[in-house]
Amino acid sequence: MTAPTTTVEAQGYLGDVESELADLPADERSELLEDLALHLAALAEDGDDRTLGARLGSPADYAAELRLAAGLPPRSADGAAHGRLAAATRALRSKGTAVAGSRGVREIRSFLPQLRPAWWVLRGYLVVAVPRLRHVDGYDDFPVPALLGSHLVGGAAVVLAVVVSVMLGRRRLPRFGIAAVLVLDLLVLGAALDLVRSQPARLRSHTVYVTANPGDPFVDSPLITEAHGAVTNILAFTADGKALQDVLLFDQDGRPLATGQQHWFADHCRRVLSPPRAADGTPVPFSYPKQYVLDPEGKTLSGSPVTPGQCLPLPLPKVALPVFPKPAAQTAAKPAAHR
Repeated sequence: MTAPTTTVEAQGYLGDVESELADLPADERSELLEDLALHLAALAEDGDDRTLGARLGSPADYAAELRLAAGLPPRSADGAAHGRLAAATRALRSKGTAVAGSRGVREIRSFLPQLRPAWWVLRGYLVVAVPRLRHVDGYDDFPVPALLGSHLVGGAAVVLAVVVSVMLGRRRLPRFGIAAVLVLDLLVLGAALDLVRSQPARLRSHTVYVTANPGDPFVDSPLITEAHGAVTNILAFTADGKALQDVLLFDQDGRPLATGQQHWFADHCRRVLSPPRAADGTPVPFSYPKQYVLDPEGKTLSGSPVTPGQCLPLPLPKVALPVFPKPAAQTAAKPAAHR
C-alpha cells in the first residue's frame, strides 16, 4: 500500500506517475508507487521551494526511470491511452470537488433545507387541488377547491392534507418510507407541471367547440365574450320581465345562431343537451334557452355513480333587467278607465 503524501502537489505528482504506469499489473504498480510516496514525503520536509517537476523531472520521465530501474518494458500504447483517461478523470474529479466546495454551492446547500416546510405545505395543497383543477374545467376550484360542490369542504380537505404532509415531512422515516415519499413528491410535482403546461390548450378546447347531440360533428362557436369565454346559453325576456321559452335565434344573414355547450354543473352531475325537435323529428339546437337532461347512465362528471339527492334542478341565473317606461297611450288611457 502506498504511504500517504503530505502536500497537494505531492498527491498530484503521485497521481500523474500512477497514470503513466497504468498499463502495469496492480501489484507491480503499487510497489513502485510506494517507494515514490515515501520519497515525496521526505522531500516535503527538506525545505526546498522548487517544484517537484523541477526537482524530479516530469511525471512521464520519472515513470520511465522507474520502469528502467525495475527492468520493466516501456509504456505501451494501450497504457498511454489508459493513463490519459485516468488523468482526465482525476482532473474532472478535482474540478467537481472544487465546485462543490465553493462558497456559492455551500450557501445553496445550506439554504435548500430551509425550503422544506414550504414544500410540505405546497404538497398538501397540490394533492387536493391538482385533481380538481384537471376535472373538466376547474374554474370553480382555484384557489380553493370545491369538493362536492363546496369550497368549505374543499378548504377543510386542503387544511387536512397540509397537516398530514407537514407531519410526514417532520417524521423520521426508514429508507423505504423515504423512497415512497420521494416518489409521491415527483408524482405531485409532475402532475402540477403537466397541468400548467396543458392549461392553455384545455381552455381553448373548452371555449371553442360545441355539439348539439352526442355523435354530431363539432362546429366552431362564434359567440365568445371578452371576460367569460364561450357563450353556452341565451336567456330571452320580454320587456316586462317574462322569461321566454323555445326562442329561435338567427344572425343577420338568416343563419341559425350557434353557441357552446355547457360541460360543467355545480352539482357535478353529467347532463346531455336535449333540444326540441321539429315535426319531421330533426333536433333544433338553436332553440333557446337550451334544455339539459340527466345522463341516462346516472354518472357524475368524473364517471362515478350519482348519489341520491345529488342532482339538483338547474335554476336560471338571476338577471338584472332594465325597467322600461310604459307607452304613452297606456298612461293616457288610465284616467278614462276610472270614470
